[in-house]
Parts: sequence; structure tokens; C-alpha cells
Amino acid sequence: MDILNWLYIKTSGLIKTKANDPKTDLVALGANVGFNKRDDQYQTYAMPLVDAVQSGCTGNTKHYELDITINNTVTVNTTRGIIDITGMGTNPFLTPDIGYATSTVFFIDNPDLDLTFANRDNIYVQYSLYYSQGVDDNAIPYLLSTGVAAGVGFNLYNANPAAADIANWTGALYVYYELYTLN
Repeated sequence: MDILNWLYIKTSGLIKTKANDPKTDLVALGANVGFNKRDDQYQTYAMPLVDAVQSGCTGNTKHYELDITINNTVTVNTTRGIIDITGMGTNPFLTPDIGYATSTVFFIDNPDLDLTFANRDNIYVQYSLYYSQGVDDNAIPYLLSTGVAAGVGFNLYNANPAAADIANWTGALYVYYELYTLN
């Protein structure tokens, strides 16, 4: 699509601020594929809006690992990601008791963001938890964001009021997060 097409779209009032249907609405994409008919090497393609948004977000998502037996802070450099927390259940401090009695603390830090206490009103955090219980494991994780300290703090509790199984917290624990400052 060349500049004349864009000028026509603008002068004809064909600019939209909202999609009708992200699955069928198309956006123009200039892809560098060694196109030999023009000097710039780009070919114009169309892509459904939903695909363009999703493909653009993958660069901001990353997988991280936090071995809680070594450290309780995971340092991230993306606005969203998945944190694999390993080492839970290996000692009493890493085995939250039943019925919210105790918790394990960890932090998410991003040195590129202002995650200081003074900037706490400008921090956006969203998270969700996934836990796949191990054998003889009846832990029910409950994650609570507890504010800003050395990054964004979290307390991980066991919400199950029943007596703990012999292998609690031996399952796979993942935290999905989105973290950025608003200003």
C-alpha cells in the first residue's frame, strides 16, 4: 500500500477507531520478503486484526523460573510473562500451612520500571495462578498481592482447610503476570 492509498483513505473519511469484528477486519501489513518489484523490498499483505494484535504481543511475553529455595525474587524484563515457581514444599518455610495459617513470600521485580513505594499508585499488576497438584498433594494455592517493596510482593497461601497430604506443594506452580507502570 503506497502513500497515495493512505491519502485516499484519509480524505475519504475511511479511518476507523473501533473494529467491527477483530476476526474478519483486516489491517495492512508491509512484510520484508525480498519483493523485487519495488526498491524497498516490501510486499503489502492483509492480516486479520486479532492475529496482528496477538503476534504483536508475543514479544512482550516471556517464561521465567524462580527456584524459591535459592531466592524469593524473580527479575523480569517483559510486561507480561509466566513464572514457573520451583522448590515449593521442600522445607517448612516453603510449605504454607492449611487454612491460610502461613504463607510463602516472593517478589516480581523489573529494573526498567519504577516499582518504588512512592510510585505505588502508578503500578498496574494483574496475575493469575495455575497449580497442577502432585500425587498425595491437596494444596489449594491462593495468591495475594501485598504491595511494593523489593518489587511487587506476593504471599502464597494454602486455602485448603483439610489436613495436609504428605506431599503438599510438590505439584507444578505457575504464575501468569502483567506488570507495568501507568505513567
